Amino acid sequence: MTIKDVAKAAGVSPSTVSRVLNGQGNMAAGEETQKRIWEAVRSLGYTPNANARSLKKGYSLQQKVSKEIACFHARMIDAHLDPFFSILMNAVEQCIFAQGYTLRYQFTSENLPNIDWFIMDSSVDSLIVLGRPDADTIEFLQKHYRHIVYVGLQNLPFEIDQVISRGCRAAENSVHYLYKLGHRKICYMGETHSEQRYNGFLNAVEALELNLSREYIVDAKFTPTGGYDATQKILQQKLPFTAIFCANDMTALGALKALKEHGLKVPADVSLIGVNDMEAIRYITPMLTTNHIPIEEMGHAAAKLLIDRMNGGHKLPIKMFLENHLICRESCAPPQHK
Repeated sequence: MTIKDVAKAAGVSPSTVSRVLNGQGNMAAGEETQKRIWEAVRSLGYTPNANARSLKKGYSLQQKVSKEIACFHARMIDAHLDPFFSILMNAVEQCIFAQGYTLRYQFTSENLPNIDWFIMDSSVDSLIVLGRPDADTIEFLQKHYRHIVYVGLQNLPFEIDQVISRGCRAAENSVHYLYKLGHRKICYMGETHSEQRYNGFLNAVEALELNLSREYIVDAKFTPTGGYDATQKILQQKLPFTAIFCANDMTALGALKALKEHGLKVPADVSLIGVNDMEAIRYITPMLTTNHIPIEEMGHAAAKLLIDRMNGGHKLPIKMFLENHLICRESCAPPQHK
């Protein structure tokens, strides 16, 4: 397959394809056009010519290093419903491609019980892990991959390369912000098991001596349905609350819908905060206050860290932390009734 084949499948010129694949996407084409090009690359199985690239850049290939990388989606449910993972995946794929590497295949936690996926291509020994895996999963992956880098919001207790934007800190910043506005009855919505955003919420509650009962914490999937159901549960309990911290933006979207259905206004009656800063939440009413996570930068950093590992650039496990920050929009205000 050549760039001309990709261009024909995507309905664009070869020069446009070349610019997009070489990291000039935003200058070369619109978002939809870029999406068509990457879909064509994947469907046709196009791979860059490493020898041609080396000649163009003025160096020769001194040694043969595997140019193929696999990707593991540890959070299968979230990957389908949360644009966080699609943005992260696109950033990873585009970065590795721009450096002459190929995303050979992707798989999910649902594939792990069936070993056939590994037999399919055992030559790939480098892996990027998107989202939080458990200890058993990491142990399994380490048996089959020589190089592994994790990227996400959790600081994992594993001896692997990691690119992290601390979810714990995002939760702490959110609760402290709500406290400064005057809120004392703050709910948590999101996963609680092995989840550092939940731990951050608890840390802030303890530090501020809020003395919240367990009813203010609702274990919920990181999906709009999870947020909607969790809010319904809190409202049915008739809990006196003035603010909700949602562990991601998708949960916040569901919470907002449930609040509106019950005649509650945001932020006049309830303040609402999310995590991730997805583009969609800038177009809802009110615009959601959220924590900006540098998703694309995380994907690029993870790809570069893995490639550096593959080429012997470092041997000890590296943890790279990228800061997140709170963006105050329209969904938070001082409480009317404390």
